[in-house]
Amino acid sequence: MPRTFRVLVMTLCAAVSLALLASPLVRAQDDDGFVEELRKKKAREKAIREGKDPDAIEPASAEPPKPKLPESASGWIGTIKRLWSSDKENDKTLVNEAFAKLQESIGTDADLRAKVAKSFDLFKEAEAERALSSALARSGVTVEKLRGVLEANRPLALKAIMNPAYTEADGCKLQPEVDKACKPLFGVWRDPVGYAVENMGLNLAQPAEKLNELARRLGELSPDLGKWPAPHENALAYMRASGATQLDVKKKEYDAARGVLEANEKLQGGMLTDEDKRHVRVLNDYRLMLGRGALGINLQLVEACTRHSQYQEKIGRIAHVIDGHPDGRTPQDRARRAGFGGSVAENCLMGAKDGDAAVWQWYNAAEHHRNMIAPHTIIGVGHSGVYWTQNFSGGGQGGGAPPRR
Repeated sequence: MPRTFRVLVMTLCAAVSLALLASPLVRAQDDDGFVEELRKKKAREKAIREGKDPDAIEPASAEPPKPKLPESASGWIGTIKRLWSSDKENDKTLVNEAFAKLQESIGTDADLRAKVAKSFDLFKEAEAERALSSALARSGVTVEKLRGVLEANRPLALKAIMNPAYTEADGCKLQPEVDKACKPLFGVWRDPVGYAVENMGLNLAQPAEKLNELARRLGELSPDLGKWPAPHENALAYMRASGATQLDVKKKEYDAARGVLEANEKLQGGMLTDEDKRHVRVLNDYRLMLGRGALGINLQLVEACTRHSQYQEKIGRIAHVIDGHPDGRTPQDRARRAGFGGSVAENCLMGAKDGDAAVWQWYNAAEHHRNMIAPHTIIGVGHSGVYWTQNFSGGGQGGGAPPRR
């Protein structure tokens, strides 16, 4: 075989071998491409059948459609009521637009203004109540928790008041300790909402700010809608007052003392004045705060106290024992002269302008303070100018109108 022919044959064999080795890879690549093209074709045909544009390019992130404002006054009012407190920008925009639409529609038409005002009547007050309830729930403040503060601090306050070292002999140097022990009680008893705000995480400032803005905007629709019920000047004052009703920590004590307290309010005659009644009312509230019983007013002791105050004002000084006193030298003599046969304990002072001030002046005088919260059951009180007298007793004779003199 010629040499040239052999070389040609060998070259052809090598080429065939290479082709055979390469052909499976080529087929695999061709199959993959065919399948992908077939998939695209089917997807395109499906899109066309569904009425879609197969060549349309989807946006990267489509903007959500903006909410639309209703086309009627009732719709605008509903929008405001539903969304006024929302923090979402779209909701705020809708509320602003709704207020603007209402303002524009009302114009100077008094009838329309009245109808809109009626639609919002008591709306902000109801929203304030709802906001208060939500704030109380979030903070966990309850009557039971506040009463727990009372129960925990009463023994501490009584211990400080009854401490023999607390005395007027040294000018009541321990009065600050008494004040400190009583402070939590005064806080819970007088202002449960304020105490909860300061000590228990109750947040009313934020919802009150929103409510004041609501009131302002409602006031632009109708002036009366912007006003909070008297005597509350703003939303916070309204919420605190409503909260005090919901957090009535006094109910237990006042329910127990109802009979005595109602009898005191109904009592008339003798030398008893409305200011005397007010004095007893303030003192009883303090006693109930400490867990003591309420005192019933005795008209015979009222007479003894009033005449003693008048005489002290006449002579310009205070004392329990006064020689030459026309009604008796001692508190016991004066009580007996007025027709009261039981034993008495007496407090006297000068310088109190009214019955409220008298209670707190005695509060700052150790022995007199202890006398006011002792386990008495009845009281007489009387004043003349800035002179005040109290008589306490645990019982005995008395009651009704004082005897004629």
